[in-house]
Amino acid sequence: MPLALVMLGATPYAQDAPLPDTAELIREVKAGLRTDEELLRQYTFKERRRNVNVSRLGKVQFGQWREFEVYPSEVPGETYKRLISVDGTPLPAAELARRDAAHRKTVLDRLEQIRVERPKDRQKRLARTARERQEEQDVIDDVFAVYEIRLIGREMLDGRPTLVTSLTPRKQARTKSDAGKFLKKVRGKAWVNEADRQVVRTELEAVDDITFGFGLLARMQKGSTMMFRRTLVNGEIWLPAEAQYSVVGKTLVFRKFSLESTTRFSEYRKFNVTTSEEVTPKS
Repeated sequence: MPLALVMLGATPYAQDAPLPDTAELIREVKAGLRTDEELLRQYTFKERRRNVNVSRLGKVQFGQWREFEVYPSEVPGETYKRLISVDGTPLPAAELARRDAAHRKTVLDRLEQIRVERPKDRQKRLARTARERQEEQDVIDDVFAVYEIRLIGREMLDGRPTLVTSLTPRKQARTKSDAGKFLKKVRGKAWVNEADRQVVRTELEAVDDITFGFGLLARMQKGSTMMFRRTLVNGEIWLPAEAQYSVVGKTLVFRKFSLESTTRFSEYRKFNVTTSEEVTPKS
């Protein structure tokens, strides 16, 4: 959550105002930064995306556009992504009911397993959850270990003043996560909302080739780009709005490919018992 949430618009925008101290800005951003995985566990939302597959010969195949209602779970890996439409066509009510029933059975079976689990198994489960949470924190730590962050100016973004920073990777940085290894080959810029010190947009570019997976191992080439944008929800929290990828690469048999992919998130609602139970078809 924000380190010091300030009412938007309370401070007039001044392009010529002195920039804040960079070290202090970094401390404030880090204090308020959370991974998307952690933030999204607090909300239900809609996600629209399509799968991308690259064949061994470099042929790019796009799947159908799929829209999901996403219901989070505090148990990693058990979030319910409820498919509601394919290529703009809603799923039939009977199919929705079948999928909901299957998911409900899975949840009940899992709860029963937890109810009767032995102390040793419970300890292993909790340790696994703690390990996954630590891995999320490791990603945040690696962002600040990898990047030399410089404050380069101000910009208005979606009607709000932001502080613009450059992100330059330190090649010799020591990292703890797989994401950290990836970041060492990516440079970019980040926009920080000036009112609450939250990162609201990042634009990244590969400065070296990166081994990647698109159904098989491939190599993302230098110059590929990524953009991540957040939106303010309920006037209190910034959550993912859009992720874009423009990738040029080669497969393991050196066939070139290029692809562009976009995932969008919308219609956030605070997660609670009521929303978690809304998995039956609406009449």
